[in-house]
Amino acid sequence: MIFLGYGYYITRTVPSDFPVGKQFMVDENESLRSVSLRLESEHYITSALWFRAWVSSLGGDRHIQLGNYDFDRPYVLGGMVKRFVFENPSKPLIQVTVPEGSTSKEVAKLLHDASPVLSIDVFLKKVSEQNAEGKLFPSTYYLLPSHREGDIVNMMTETFEKKYSSSFSWTAISEPLKDLEEVIVLASILEGEAKGETDMQMVAGILLTRLKSGMPLQVDASKVTYSERGLPSLPINNPGLIALGAVLHPSTSPYLFYITGKDGKMYYAKTFDEHKRNIQKYLR
Repeated sequence: MIFLGYGYYITRTVPSDFPVGKQFMVDENESLRSVSLRLESEHYITSALWFRAWVSSLGGDRHIQLGNYDFDRPYVLGGMVKRFVFENPSKPLIQVTVPEGSTSKEVAKLLHDASPVLSIDVFLKKVSEQNAEGKLFPSTYYLLPSHREGDIVNMMTETFEKKYSSSFSWTAISEPLKDLEEVIVLASILEGEAKGETDMQMVAGILLTRLKSGMPLQVDASKVTYSERGLPSLPINNPGLIALGAVLHPSTSPYLFYITGKDGKMYYAKTFDEHKRNIQKYLR
């Protein structure tokens, strides 16, 4: 009886300082536990445990609607469960997926297509101002209608920093690359030159060998590498973790040349004569 009485009390009691008029956002990275604990700590509910139990009985966190919630009045626990499970948020989140190797212009267009109030030109200006070229991390983002261009650039670059730091050692950069900026530039080239981790690692090893020996890179992904030695000054796109990892952990091989054949496979060569034969065999 005591337990039932406590349960009745929890489900019918509203926090005295329920934050009427404030907004509560649920994004794609949050678990049911995280949402419930925030609701309790911000005084929307009296018990995170009972909220989780109730939602779990209805199907769990997969049924919590992503978005921004407005509360114009206090809700009892059952009302809160109903809001988060069965009703749409006051401001649903806008979903945008950025593929690996997308250019900043392509990212800007994806954002504009998803939310026309976002300006392509303003976004690109923010990218330039915040030195974010190459750091618009490829991922799926959930945006509020209130998010502006600068907010989104910050979100993407912060995601880059979190993903990079959790996946790689900041001290893993070695010669001939000098810093993270050069890692990003070479990774962006890999996005245009190879597909898949194995080929990216192989091509990374070849390009690093060319850099060490003073050879021009001569890659189709960046035409400037045919006329100038070394890396381009800026990334040519926004690379993902596989390309970044390939730069930091390249394959060692005797090869100096490679092509992608008409069949989509990559073919490697040790000498220029062998490279020319591969071109005749796989591209003609």
